[in-house]
Amino acid sequence: MQQIGDNIRKERIKKGYTLAGLGEDIGLDKSNMHKIEQGKNITLITLLKIAAFLEIHPTKLFSQTSEVTIQDVENYNSQ
Repeated sequence: MQQIGDNIRKERIKKGYTLAGLGEDIGLDKSNMHKIEQGKNITLITLLKIAAFLEIHPTKLFSQTSEVTIQDVENYNSQ
């Protein structure tokens, strides 16, 4: 979820939106937008709204820039 939040932030900045500005466009306040960019509180409908306002395909928000190894998964599961 953090990767999705990071992707939202990168695309928002690339398109010239402020956190408050994008939030206002999709009907959320700055605080909720901040949570979304931290990978928290994300719903599918919100992701679709964000993608529409940023004029990107929703799958772009799911793209991962780093690789996850099986060791990473095992470490996460053991926490």
